[in-house]
Amino acid sequence: MMYLDRKNLPPTFGELIKLEREEGLKEGLKNGLRKIAKNMLKEGFPIEMIARLTELSEEEIRKL
Repeated sequence: MMYLDRKNLPPTFGELIKLEREEGLKEGLKNGLRKIAKNMLKEGFPIEMIARLTELSEEEIRKL
């Protein structure tokens, strides 16, 4: 029996949902880290420490 090669086909609806969910989770995590970093700035934590603990760039933290 001959099978389709999925490499040459557009993603299925299920695959699109999975990709969107993964992207949403990543963005949600990033937003959470930004919120934590903003609170740490308000509490007087050094930018270098915030960057190390949240893995956000120092530049990104300065923009908050």
